[in-house]
Amino acid sequence: MTEEETVPWFGQEFVESDAKTLGTYIAALVLRFRVRYRTDMSVLSTDMELWETRIKPYVALLLHDPAELRDAIAAGKRFLKAFVQQTALEDYDAVIDDLELAHYETFKAAYLRHVNRSAITGTIAGSSAPALVSRFIRDVATNRFSKGRTTMMGSTILVSPVAELFQLYNFSHEDATRFLELLRHAGIMFLDIVPAPVLEAEFVESLG
Repeated sequence: MTEEETVPWFGQEFVESDAKTLGTYIAALVLRFRVRYRTDMSVLSTDMELWETRIKPYVALLLHDPAELRDAIAAGKRFLKAFVQQTALEDYDAVIDDLELAHYETFKAAYLRHVNRSAITGTIAGSSAPALVSRFIRDVATNRFSKGRTTMMGSTILVSPVAELFQLYNFSHEDATRFLELLRHAGIMFLDIVPAPVLEAEFVESLG
């Protein structure tokens, strides 16, 4: 089955640049994990300004050029409109999963190019930030953190990351807060969502 056959309405216009790819991918992840389909979609799909406020803070973690950010947000809005028009409510999860699977290499390449590695510096609780981030990613990948819903490619939402950072890492509240902010600014976890690309071994190894 080709990419076009998987989700016929999803065209190249959604992934023709890194900016558009990231806007589309983050929109899909926010939909999959942080939108209540039966109550939220009717509002979000008719209020693009509201949808922009839902996705822009997280797209902006990865894109800092104003023109690229505008392109990304526009792509995220087009994606939501097309998704709602073309997809039955009972198929929402399956279609997002199919899209991530079919276009994963494109999503992964764009995402990993724009992870904010400069945020992964310093020390927390006496350990280096890169070492802690590597450990965190491995722990998520090996299910040491409790997960909620998970896509076929491995994108997931954590159930109680703060409590489990206390338990697994012996962090204080301040340590946990700093670490979660670091993960967010780096683009590794936002809204408790961990995108599949950052769980790839190649990314972990690149952190040193």
